[in-house]
Amino acid sequence: MARYILTLLLLATTAANASEEPTTEASNEPSPLTSSIGLGYQALSGNSNSQTMNGNIALTYTKGRYQTTADAKYIMAKKNGEEDKRKLSASLKAKRMIRDGYYWYGNGSYIDDRYGPYYVDSLVSTGIGYRLFSYESFQTLVDIGPGFRHQNPNLDEIKSDSIVKQEVVNEPILQSTVDMQWKPLKTLTLSAKVNMVSGKSNTTIESSLNATNDITDNIALNIGYTQTYYSWVPETMKNSDSTTTISIIYTL
Repeated sequence: MARYILTLLLLATTAANASEEPTTEASNEPSPLTSSIGLGYQALSGNSNSQTMNGNIALTYTKGRYQTTADAKYIMAKKNGEEDKRKLSASLKAKRMIRDGYYWYGNGSYIDDRYGPYYVDSLVSTGIGYRLFSYESFQTLVDIGPGFRHQNPNLDEIKSDSIVKQEVVNEPILQSTVDMQWKPLKTLTLSAKVNMVSGKSNTTIESSLNATNDITDNIALNIGYTQTYYSWVPETMKNSDSTTTISIIYTL
């Protein structure tokens, strides 16, 4: 999986460098593409209790009424000399503003988790959103829409006597997201996000809190906390996982 992250980093760097090439008339206009790379220390609790390093990359492209965001994260952890966690996640979301704060969106995500309830958890969804609050320093977006989910159960973690559906899951789902951002200071950004995915087999709620403090124009310190709740898991596993991160973010 590490080679996929390296490939993404190279693509991001190439795109960022391309966006910095001078143009004839629009040289003073800001680039529609922004990208960042993060590296840091992470502490896990829940189904895993260990220390690990993590890496992530994020891209945002904004042009007129359109905005596309993409990110990828990779986690590798070892406990007592043995691998304890290995997780790759990626997501892509495109939005088009309609009018009066409304927008259409299309969303896709993929998770490959060797030690979670599912080896593979992927979904696509589309729907409508609304910019609930929009001020210079505070913004809240809410969206909801139908979609489809595919999951492969982690049979290595699920025991034969566990009360759990062990076949592959393919089902329609309903996805809803609330995304808030607040910039109380010029160098400080606070954000909170709640993402719910509900289907017949399971309901997943992921809540995240982040505080990002700018150190320089290109370097920032990020502290984040994420908790994921599963309404249904194997008997041997807990219903929730929490993740605390401390990362240095570099903006290209």
